[in-house]
Amino acid sequence: MVLLLEAETRPEQRHVQGWFYGLLRQAAPGLHENPAPPPFTTAVGGGKGRYWLRVTLLDEALYSSLSPLLYPLAGKSIRLGKEAVPVRAVLHEGHYLAALSTYPRLFQGVAEHDYPFRFLSPTFFKRKGGHYPLPEPKLVFGSLYERFRSYSPAPPPAGLPEVFERITLRKLNLRSKAIEHETRGVGVTGNAVYHLPKAGNEEARWLTALWRFSFFSGVGAKTSMGFGLVRPGPLPKGVQRDRKTTHQG
Repeated sequence: MVLLLEAETRPEQRHVQGWFYGLLRQAAPGLHENPAPPPFTTAVGGGKGRYWLRVTLLDEALYSSLSPLLYPLAGKSIRLGKEAVPVRAVLHEGHYLAALSTYPRLFQGVAEHDYPFRFLSPTFFKRKGGHYPLPEPKLVFGSLYERFRSYSPAPPPAGLPEVFERITLRKLNLRSKAIEHETRGVGVTGNAVYHLPKAGNEEARWLTALWRFSFFSGVGAKTSMGFGLVRPGPLPKGVQRDRKTTHQG
C-alpha cells in the first residue's frame, strides 16, 4: 500500500523504517526472531509536494495484523524522525506502486516467457559479505524464490532453481549508483528483460508468478530498507514477445 504524504522535504528512509518497526512491535512482536527473509518492504519517494511512503506485506497473517493499523492513518499524522507528517491518503490502487494481490492470483492469466523488470531503487545482492550489483538471472529469480517459498501457502517446486540456470538476458540497460549501507558498494537501477528459451508450461507458469511477485517483494538485498524496489513491466520497444512452449508430460 502507498501512503501519500504532506511533507515539505523528502522523508529519510531510516525514519520510515523507525516508524514502521514501531508498528511491527505492536502487531507482530516476535517477528524479529524469524530467520526467514523479512515479510515486508518499505520505501519512500516522490517529488516536492508529492512524496509517498510504500509498505508491502508478503505474509497474509502479517497483513491481517497490520492493515487495521495502516488504513485508518488517512487524515492523521505519523512520526518520521522529529517530524509529524500528515497522511493525505492510504491507497491500494490508483498509484503506480499500489496494488493488492493474493498468492493464487499471481498464477492467473497468461504464462509469460519474457520477464521485463524496471529496477527503481538501487538493487544489489549479498556476496561474501559485500555488495554485488549485477542482476544475474539466477540471483534475481533466486531472491524471489526464497521469499515466495518463505511465505506462500503453496511453496514452489524444490527443483525450480535449476531452471534459473537456463534464463537468458534479452535486453539490459542499467546505471550504477553508489550506496552506503554497512559497507560502501554499488547498486544498479534501470531496465532488464529476462527470457526462458523453450520453456515448459509449468516452468513458464512458475516464473511468471515469481515475476509478478517481484512487485510486492522487491529483488535482492535490504528490500526492507528501500533497496531493490522493482516493477515488472511491459516489454520495451523493439523486443518481440515469445510464448513458444515445450510440452512437459
